[in-house]
Amino acid sequence: MSKRRRTSGIQRRERASSEALNRRIDAGAAAGGASLPDWRLLAIGGVLLVGVILIALVVVMGSTPDPNAGTQQPNDGGGHVDDGMTCRAAQAPCGADPYSSLPATSGPHWGTPAAWGAYSTPQNESQLLHNLEHGGIVIWYDPKALTEAQVDELASYVDGQVATGIGGRFKFILSPWSGDEELGGVIALTAWRHLLVLDTFDMDAVRGFADANYVRYAPEPNGGPAPA
Repeated sequence: MSKRRRTSGIQRRERASSEALNRRIDAGAAAGGASLPDWRLLAIGGVLLVGVILIALVVVMGSTPDPNAGTQQPNDGGGHVDDGMTCRAAQAPCGADPYSSLPATSGPHWGTPAAWGAYSTPQNESQLLHNLEHGGIVIWYDPKALTEAQVDELASYVDGQVATGIGGRFKFILSPWSGDEELGGVIALTAWRHLLVLDTFDMDAVRGFADANYVRYAPEPNGGPAPA
């Protein structure tokens, strides 16, 4: 018959200490496990909040209108009329009031667009609409309101774009305004269905308008003529 080994007092105390330690570890783990989801929720909530703020900033910034982009004009169509006609004068078949804006940004126009570049003599508004239809920027100016140096600066900008195609852009025309009606400002910037009238000479606004509208809204952006 085997003898039972007696456990010493020291062994019993060590076992009790070990069991107590294990109970404390288990209790701590249980407590920590219970609090962990709260920290996770806080972290997730923080990330979501940051995301909402970023989205709001993008929406606000994206909805802020560019002051140099001009305003959208009504669509007056894009039918062709005989070259040489002046639709502003209500010649048939243009209709009694074919254009919604001054200068026009869409509407009946010649079948032949003008060559790109800076002109020192007034061009026909009904012809240059065809250039707008092809994605160009037409800059009208009041020759009585600008100095010679200011006109030269505009011409240098336009001719430089046409000659070099900086940024792939060469479709620019500059023309003095000579219509029966006043231009409404010193410079009028036009693109297809977009208009910005300037009360003062401002090359930054001219460049900004081109940046915002060049070929962007044109129904025939690949149309010519090719640069000379």
